[in-house]
Amino acid sequence: MTLLTIPTLSAAALGLILAVFVRRALSDRDIPGPVLARYTRLWYMWQMMKGDFQYTNIRLHQDHGKIVRIAPGWYSLNDIDALKSIYAHGSRLIKSEWYEAWNFSPDPNDHKLFSVRNIAHHSDARRKVASMYSMSAVVSYEPYVDDCIRRFCAQLDSFVKTGSMVDLGHWLQCFAFDTISKITYGERFGFLDRGEDINNLMKSLEQSFVISSLMGLMLWLRPVVLFLGNFFATSNTLFVRRFAHQKFTELSQKGDQGPSTGELLPMVRRFLHAQRDEAKGLTDRYIKVSAASNIGAGSDTTAIGLSAAVFYLYRSPETLEKLRKELDQACLGRDVSFQEMQKLSYLQAVIKESMRLHPGVGFPLFRLVPRGGAVICNEFFPEGTNVGINSWVVHRDVRIWGADADDFVPERWLSNDTEKLRIMEQCLMPFGLGSRVYVGKNISLFEMNKLIPLLVRHYDIEIQQQDGKDMKARNMWFVKPIQFQATIRSRQLG
Repeated sequence: MTLLTIPTLSAAALGLILAVFVRRALSDRDIPGPVLARYTRLWYMWQMMKGDFQYTNIRLHQDHGKIVRIAPGWYSLNDIDALKSIYAHGSRLIKSEWYEAWNFSPDPNDHKLFSVRNIAHHSDARRKVASMYSMSAVVSYEPYVDDCIRRFCAQLDSFVKTGSMVDLGHWLQCFAFDTISKITYGERFGFLDRGEDINNLMKSLEQSFVISSLMGLMLWLRPVVLFLGNFFATSNTLFVRRFAHQKFTELSQKGDQGPSTGELLPMVRRFLHAQRDEAKGLTDRYIKVSAASNIGAGSDTTAIGLSAAVFYLYRSPETLEKLRKELDQACLGRDVSFQEMQKLSYLQAVIKESMRLHPGVGFPLFRLVPRGGAVICNEFFPEGTNVGINSWVVHRDVRIWGADADDFVPERWLSNDTEKLRIMEQCLMPFGLGSRVYVGKNISLFEMNKLIPLLVRHYDIEIQQQDGKDMKARNMWFVKPIQFQATIRSRQLG
């Protein structure tokens, strides 16, 4: 090869790159969005890293309408009919390849239900575990939840005595971690006892979310990340593996003995009992993966929901007083039952409204347009295009919620307008929609219905260092509260 060929090859390579950029620019020239997003995914990646993409996404739709380009071939949508087209039962749109980044093992048997993309495979996998997450099954775990609530309140009572400021967001996550651990394995991790991030588990999980969110746009890096993750496994990640393995072994041995009459069984014991029915196809490996997924997703989902409810309630004195009146009239003690709480209409409105204003996930839930393309929002999207809707965007849409879409107004859920209520319910998606709705939804709602009434009735909480209308948070998939400082006092009941 002569030196003269080097400039020639360089020019050819540059020309090819420019041709790709031009083709991308022309292929979706009619769809609005940031200029850089027409040519590269770097714009979206940078916005993700800033930690507030939920608000950027809202502004983009306010400026450009129903369809916004956020990367070449990646589109954020905001439309009621699009919700049905993309997420409804029977939709042909599978999860985007972005979800592959959430599989930290090359073995498909180790993949979480959340990241299974094939529709048939997901349906089969969900069928195996659905009964364990039904509301009737979740209610049977109530003694486990009550145990964690008592430990949590003991910590709050100690803060009342000292008058010290506490990171309430951290403590609510401690509660969520220990509760999901208790439900899953029958034993708490111990976060509520120590009040610290044991073995940096919370930090490690958050780092994994950052890696997965970014790697989903750079899947060519996945083999490298998987190799390095296994090679440089730390004591933090090994702690979870050891705990899960130890508990599984112990529960397997108990499972061989069979449950005693009236014995309270954690979820893994129930899995092991169901395993005897070979038709269900529940392998040890599958049970371990399902249990680990509970810990990874269940703690953040619940902690964020609890934090949002506490934030909006205690920043809204009139709403707080109205809920307290409903709870006081119900003559509740320290131990409240889920069935009792389900009957309280204002409490249910408060929970829905807090999840509307602060859903747990802050990125669009992308799906892949199938062969032959699809028409969505009167726009044709070719095969292989990624389309998705961000719950933060649809939850703040004034066309659905009215001019007060940014305000905390639980009363909107008590309207007599049945058609309006139907549309709002249809557009409420804090746990996703359709067949891919979060499998642990009932567990999160159960914990919220148990803990929020107790906090509201027995504690005065003064939130500090929060001046904005919304709770300070960082969005790296989960929109987690930050600087959620508060002082706590006991409430004097009449």
